[in-house]
Amino acid sequence: MTWPGGGQDQQGQQPQYGGFGQGGYGGLGAFDQQPQKKKGKHTKAILFSGLGVVLVAAVVVTVVLLTNGKSPQAAPTPPPPGPTTSSKDVAKGPEPVREAAKNPGWQVVANSVARLLYEVPPAWKPKPPADMRNALGTPGISTLAALGAYQCGGGTYSRGVTGMLGLKPKEGGPALEAGTIAADYAKGFASSFYQFTKDGKTQQPEVKLGQPKPVERQGFPGVVLEATATTAPGEPCMAASGKVIAVAFVLKPDHAIVMVANSDTAAVAGQESAPTATDDELNKIVDSFRIASE
Repeated sequence: MTWPGGGQDQQGQQPQYGGFGQGGYGGLGAFDQQPQKKKGKHTKAILFSGLGVVLVAAVVVTVVLLTNGKSPQAAPTPPPPGPTTSSKDVAKGPEPVREAAKNPGWQVVANSVARLLYEVPPAWKPKPPADMRNALGTPGISTLAALGAYQCGGGTYSRGVTGMLGLKPKEGGPALEAGTIAADYAKGFASSFYQFTKDGKTQQPEVKLGQPKPVERQGFPGVVLEATATTAPGEPCMAASGKVIAVAFVLKPDHAIVMVANSDTAAVAGQESAPTATDDELNKIVDSFRIASE
């Protein structure tokens, strides 16, 4: 698949959806905590020096006033100390998703902010939370996992990628519909994953959409749709073909979720050792996409 070196954005078509949190839910949610400042040795030295000066000044004033036969004025009452911040006042990050994988030996890839998760086999490697993949006309997917990374032509490629996000309707745009979302994401990512640029010209793959299949998960209706891509000739670093499966659910009128699962379906010359996913594995990955039960 494409995107050597980590990713590239496709430009041109305006997306029909808005993503939650910059095109997705943001990553695995980390909240910055402000540590309280500690008083070091230098601070304490200044404090004691200041106290010494105040005491000396007080003695001098007292002596002068007694000499002049006058009584000293009462010192002003110092202001009360400001409020203290306890550890309870510091914002905490979201609770991690602790749900176990339903497929034996697989690992859970979760978004603790969105409370979404899916499962992948052990060979897949979860990516950093900030990583995203974008496709023409759609907000990008995040909470990624990748399979079979390899080096070719000075770039880094992978044999498969998965990711997910939440969607909201674009202002003034059409209502969310699971079949349309699944088709947009399956076609958009199949086109983007298997395109390449050569001699200044972008070579697009041939993409075919399968038939949408209605599904229901956790009481929500959805649609699964598969797209196949045939890569244009002329790029030896890329597989000659691949597939993308997208599954989308509409949770409520202003909130939908979608997941994308991709894998090469042909070998890459010289990269035969890089693993790829079977049809059964890819289908199980898609079937595992769900809302966290916690």
